[in-house]
Amino acid sequence: MMRLPVVYLFTHDSIAVGEDGPTHQPIEHTMSLRLIPGLRVIRPADANETARAWQMALEHREGPTALILTRQNLPVIDPERAVGTLRGGYVLSRTLGHRQVALIATGSEVQVALEAKALLEAESIGTRVVSLPSWEVFSEQNPEYIEDVLPTGSLGIAIEAGVTLGWERWVDTPAHVHGLDRFGASAPYEIIYPRMGFTAEAVVERVKKLLED
Repeated sequence: MMRLPVVYLFTHDSIAVGEDGPTHQPIEHTMSLRLIPGLRVIRPADANETARAWQMALEHREGPTALILTRQNLPVIDPERAVGTLRGGYVLSRTLGHRQVALIATGSEVQVALEAKALLEAESIGTRVVSLPSWEVFSEQNPEYIEDVLPTGSLGIAIEAGVTLGWERWVDTPAHVHGLDRFGASAPYEIIYPRMGFTAEAVVERVKKLLED
């Protein structure tokens, strides 16, 4: 309410902390933070996005910023494209063919989206991956940019290891959200992610079903 430029740092962001038990899995926290007026929430996908997120936090002088960071190691994505983090969302990987599907992801799930894109493109399903680290910043962009990133007519699928409520802002229906409305279980992330459906194969299965409907 005072619009102080405070930076809040949150780590251990999802079911990937399952070795500590389901009570330590903040599936609802990121979405809850997005509901707070005046708070800028950023959930970066890798080291390059994290560096840009810190830049955004330090330059934002009109209110607080919450950085949502991941516990597990993640592959480093294209540093040149990661500059799109400064606009809240950007096309990380464009389709090689006719545009059909837009996989929209945040944080560690961006890697799942990239893997799913490779599988879908192998079956001639044109797919783009959109990294959407900050809803607040992305929504401030001009309509032309938002349309370029999330084009009308594409099947938008949101991928985030957290509650599905709220994603209707960016996708058409709850069926288009690959999320989790329950707590996870006590297991390493290499086990819990497949068990809870956060794999490229599970995303591909959902996309195909939606395309058939």
